Amino acid sequence: MNQVQAARIASVRATPVSVPTRRACAWSLGVGFGFTRTILELVTDDGLVGLGECEGSAASRLLNGSLGRKLPGLAVHDVAQVARWCRIQFRDYGSLADPVTVLAFAAIEMALLDLLGKTTGQPVSHLLGGPVRPRAEFGAYGYTLHLETSGLCENEVPAALAQFARESVARTGAAVFEFKVGRYSIPTDIETVRAVRHSLDDGIVLGIDANQSLDLDRARQLLRGIHDVRLDWFEEPVASLGDMARLHREFGVPISTHCMEPDTLKFYPEVEGTVGDLHLQGGLRGAMHAAAGYRALGRQFWQRSSLELGISWAAMVHFGISCPDVSRPSQALIDYVEDDLTTGPSWLVTEGGVVPPNRPGLGVELDREAVGRYAELYQARGELTYFDQD
Repeated sequence: MNQVQAARIASVRATPVSVPTRRACAWSLGVGFGFTRTILELVTDDGLVGLGECEGSAASRLLNGSLGRKLPGLAVHDVAQVARWCRIQFRDYGSLADPVTVLAFAAIEMALLDLLGKTTGQPVSHLLGGPVRPRAEFGAYGYTLHLETSGLCENEVPAALAQFARESVARTGAAVFEFKVGRYSIPTDIETVRAVRHSLDDGIVLGIDANQSLDLDRARQLLRGIHDVRLDWFEEPVASLGDMARLHREFGVPISTHCMEPDTLKFYPEVEGTVGDLHLQGGLRGAMHAAAGYRALGRQFWQRSSLELGISWAAMVHFGISCPDVSRPSQALIDYVEDDLTTGPSWLVTEGGVVPPNRPGLGVELDREAVGRYAELYQARGELTYFDQD
């Protein structure tokens, strides 16, 4: 029996942690100064540790409870059994869907792939089929300004965001800059888009994201105000896919969405981009399958960032370097994170992307002192979000 076949899960530990951000995350639905994630450790009977991660703390209770109790004795390669336990292939249009189970599965699959890589001596990108590009490509990304902590007035937002965009692109070498709109007035957003576009070289792709915060009339007002400014895409300007399609027909602006259902998207060919999430699409392998499906529909696909720590960020990097159907640089917020809870320097975006080190598995190890510190912060302050901390 080889090492992979012999390696089995012996113990499970899931730890919720709350981590502050380096700057306020202000957007149309609130502002956050920190976020909560669940860190998963799967330990094999021969002492190897596989790492996984997902959003929020709810998954930690499932992983330390009923789901986690099923994992001891599981072979490290048996992701299919975990998918059956989590009913990851089950599709339901009613009330039985459980997003916490989906998140927990993503963390488990991540940790099992980390273990499989460590037992075979291969990086996770090789387990996904091997690199198809020299680096995982990421853009520069920005929340808008939080007036109360920045000391600015609303009329100063356009110039401040333009400076942030210029500095972010210079620091990361990114070919894309995307930022949030919808928090301030339409005139402010118009001037901000104009100022940011003017601050960037013509070769830089510019995107904005309203998080569905605008109604159709306000979205039209914004697009009329920037009709002479090159906008390369608008992510979820409104809540309705039908109205997104209408905006594309009226203004010609490319539209992207977080809708991940091909059966729905096929009715809206004007919505050409899907911004996916490996934590919500059946893990890394599920997201690979989904990306191929979007390509078959003639849609573009790239990864969403939602304030990941170093484990999930490493998974996104391995995915980004090995998925042939990622069509443009993905989102990145790793530079917002106070501490990514892994040892060594963070894998920051340089020259427009990240090259993962040639190490087995995900290629990262936990900083246990940091995990303990931020676990204590979770116990003291509870769940931190970027929705409602105004």
